[in-house]
Amino acid sequence: MISLLIALKIIPMIFMALFPVVNPIGTALILFGMTRGVDDQTWKSMSRRIALYSFLFLSFFFFFGSYILKLFGISIPVVQFSGGIVLALMGWQLLNQKETSKPVSEKDPDHPGLSVEPKAFYPFTFPLTVGPGGMAVVLTFSAHLNQESMLLLTLERGAAIIGIFLMCVVVSLCYRNLKFMTKRFSAAGALAISKILAFFVLCIGVEIAWAGFKALGH
Repeated sequence: MISLLIALKIIPMIFMALFPVVNPIGTALILFGMTRGVDDQTWKSMSRRIALYSFLFLSFFFFFGSYILKLFGISIPVVQFSGGIVLALMGWQLLNQKETSKPVSEKDPDHPGLSVEPKAFYPFTFPLTVGPGGMAVVLTFSAHLNQESMLLLTLERGAAIIGIFLMCVVVSLCYRNLKFMTKRFSAAGALAISKILAFFVLCIGVEIAWAGFKALGH
């Protein structure tokens, strides 16, 4: 019973640790600037797919990330530094992306939404939804689990997966209701918000890269 209570503490801990780095509300608003014109049905399907990819991505790195890093001789600070650069470049591209008056779904009238479906994993899932910050969080939790008791280790792993799952449920809900969240914005207002948030993505990427760089220097 005590082991179960200890393990259950992992659920809110990993959820709260992931929430600011995943930032489902802010990321949803960024995606609004990238997916305007996509029909509701296609975007709802995409939202579920992004949430599923996010869950699989975070779970994979939670269980196997440390082994992969050891295999290639890569440290977490290196992941933070290089991943931060990738995220910063993504923010820079979004910041300088030219506005088009043609809705995304009109690029291929025979296959509405086709132009966004290949983007479900990159860049919508990685690095926009779960970037290097999310990877660092699950890798850190994985490295600090109780290794002395197999029962407690199993319970903590299960609790961590539940926390990751709940985070991805929130991602799906925020993304599915993107049109509802932004229906009061004008086109110009939505564009302005997406540009502001793109700037913050750039800043977050630089911050993650800087944290990794400082860790490498120690």
